Amino acid sequence: MAVLTGDPLAGIVTYFGLAPAATPTGPVDDVSDFLDGVESSEDTDELDATTFRRTTKNIIAGFSTNNLSLSGKWSPDAHSFFSPLRKLTGVMYEYGPEGKDLGMVKISGTCNVLSYSGPVASVDGITTFTVELRLNSQEDGVFAAPLTRETETGRETARDSRA
Repeated sequence: MAVLTGDPLAGIVTYFGLAPAATPTGPVDDVSDFLDGVESSEDTDELDATTFRRTTKNIIAGFSTNNLSLSGKWSPDAHSFFSPLRKLTGVMYEYGPEGKDLGMVKISGTCNVLSYSGPVASVDGITTFTVELRLNSQEDGVFAAPLTRETETGRETARDSRA
């Protein structure tokens, strides 16, 4: 029997990219500096597949809904980015729990932006916001090395978001 272990990871290195409302199919913009939380969850329907003459229930998995909840510190810049995304569908996202360096885990796909709730203010706290995403697709991969190409004005580097 194998014993699987892993080192804890500090959340401060987390990367999150989301396509802007003007170009929802990409490329993504790095919105990590607006955020202080990325929480994933999955809701799966339970279907009762029990038939006659069984002595126990037969429960199987049905449709699943994968969610990402983003939370952050509100600012005019954050508001300008997230507010126009309300109710948009097919928005590209990238999530790097370890960061976005070469070989680090990359979770990406498209999502629907259900809501943006901000600003949320209190008399004795920091003004915040939340964004609710429902994932249409999710691919697990790794971040690739930046692509470098020669141009007339010198070398240009762009991140390859296809990996």
